[in-house]
Amino acid sequence: MGNGNTLRLKGKVEALQLNVEGLLKLLGGDAEDRLRFWEIIKGITTPAEFQLVDHELDVMQNLVRQVQGSVNATEQAAREIGSGQRG
Repeated sequence: MGNGNTLRLKGKVEALQLNVEGLLKLLGGDAEDRLRFWEIIKGITTPAEFQLVDHELDVMQNLVRQVQGSVNATEQAAREIGSGQRG
């Protein structure tokens, strides 16, 4: 799932959440009716939210790997500089 797709999906999920909030206000009925309606909507949005979280975790893991690689390269360069000054 590319970043553009993720952003599009995130926008759709957020729009749906806002629309559901408005619908719940208009729905009226008793608490049980609103809860039943909410459970239906939650069943629709939960998989999309899971995909968003899964993607964000992948992005974060890739960033951590990049930082780790940069730190390792910097550490190696510092060792080489340090050993060159001693010689």
